[in-house]
Amino acid sequence: MVELALYGLGEMGSDIARCLAGRGVRLHAYDPVAEVEVDGEGFQRHDSARDAARTASVHLIVLKHRADVEALLFGAEGVCASAPPESLLILHTTLTPEAVRELHARTREGHGHTLIDAALSRRGGAVSDGSLSLFTGADEVAFARAQPVLEHYADNVVHAGDVGAGMTVKLCNNWLLYSNRHAALQAIRTGRELGVDPGVLRESLASSTGASWALTHYSDLDEGIVTGQGAPAVVRDRTASELGMAREMATRGGTVPSSLQETFALLEVM
Repeated sequence: MVELALYGLGEMGSDIARCLAGRGVRLHAYDPVAEVEVDGEGFQRHDSARDAARTASVHLIVLKHRADVEALLFGAEGVCASAPPESLLILHTTLTPEAVRELHARTREGHGHTLIDAALSRRGGAVSDGSLSLFTGADEVAFARAQPVLEHYADNVVHAGDVGAGMTVKLCNNWLLYSNRHAALQAIRTGRELGVDPGVLRESLASSTGASWALTHYSDLDEGIVTGQGAPAVVRDRTASELGMAREMATRGGTVPSSLQETFALLEVM
């Protein structure tokens, strides 16, 4: 039986845990806050990162913020200090490519472990069923080691390039997602104001040449934004964070492209 450690049982982490537990993986999880139910005799929750880290040589990190990742990795009783020698650390937390490369170097030079990035993106089905894209940044050796693990819970595993490349793909993807959502919401609002039935409008746009993931997956969240109710703070904060990282990434190559700059207006209606 495959044996893994997972840190972070939030929305994505809990669904990954359910997928792994349902597929016979022995999973050692740690989250100091989240209370979730995960069925499967191979699932075990630990009271500390140290206890979870001691159990496996492959570690999945699904936290929200860089500060949380650094505390988990480099604390006195964190993963780097507690995991078996030469462990593989798979980072799912969305960070800039530069931040990932810094964590990779610090992990290897200070502790002898290998950290790679495997950026998450939803697909058409449920994450708990293994419907997930993973954009992976790793050298050939590390990717060969990681791929069989990643395929336990993702049906689209892409080797994007060296460390940091996975996050580059993820942030480019999010750039397009938010740009498409912003344009879609503007178009829908305009069509409604001109008297077109909202259901007819959405169905027509989603089935024609203007279609996008944002239109196809139009939800109550989008409806709330279009009708002036805004979005929950957690959604707005995540959007602002990911757009900010995309801008930081793009700025390293020169000026920020106009489409990305314009997409920040989405935050004003959220």
